[in-house]
Amino acid sequence: MAKKFALLTGAALAVACLSAVPAEAGGNIFLTGHDADLHMYFGSSAAQTALVSELSFVRNGSSLPVLLFDSTASGYSYEFGSDLTTLGVSYTLVDPATTSITDAMFDVTKYSAIAIASDIDCGGCDLRASDVAAISAHATAISAFFNAGGGILGMAAADDPLGYAYVPEAAVNGGGSPPSSGFVETAEGTAAGLVAENGDPTHNYFPTPGTGGLSSAYQVAETNTGNVESIFVKNGTISCTGPSCTITSGVPEPASWAMMLSGFGLLGGAMRRRQRTTVSFG
Repeated sequence: MAKKFALLTGAALAVACLSAVPAEAGGNIFLTGHDADLHMYFGSSAAQTALVSELSFVRNGSSLPVLLFDSTASGYSYEFGSDLTTLGVSYTLVDPATTSITDAMFDVTKYSAIAIASDIDCGGCDLRASDVAAISAHATAISAFFNAGGGILGMAAADDPLGYAYVPEAAVNGGGSPPSSGFVETAEGTAAGLVAENGDPTHNYFPTPGTGGLSSAYQVAETNTGNVESIFVKNGTISCTGPSCTITSGVPEPASWAMMLSGFGLLGGAMRRRQRTTVSFG
């Protein structure tokens, strides 16, 4: 009876330790200096392949539509919307130049992710700085959407220093003028299912995560000659105290892993003791 109790206690502790490890929660973010929305619209297969992987990543298995922010400010049609139609991804279009954005739009029960088109400074891209500012004014609602599991996909910010201000704990636009080739997918990017976009011009870099004001919670998906071209967060959450916000990824802390392994160790020990007892009485 005592042996059986030890076994059950070990199992219960292991389960308790497992439950103490943070579950994969929160949303996924992917940000890039590429304007895949424009280049896919004009027939780039590299842009289409990359965009498919990025949409899959931020939607994280959800089949709900995408909340798309796109505009005709460049004089072109809604390129990003056309891309999503081609890919068979349902979406609701919001043009910040003609539609008032409200907090209620960021509803995780209706949308799998939000997608923000590239900045007009790319040349042929869509969103103006004023459009991005209108989206960014709802950062609190976007944070709640993200924490509840909603994804965020942001295309090139180009010359706009606040081009990613809509992101929880705003990502830093490093600027620069990257070339159109030499992009290398990182091991982390590969593991996340993300694909490097080679052959198309791109419009801005990012600082290395943990430097230049960019949170260390970001991982690098793609580099170019050692510079950071695309970044992501997987299963992240955002928490704020006043104006100060911190983003974290959904990776268990070392202490949580230690507790879990300790629980498994106790469970394994109890099982081994039971096995030895069975042999001695066999």
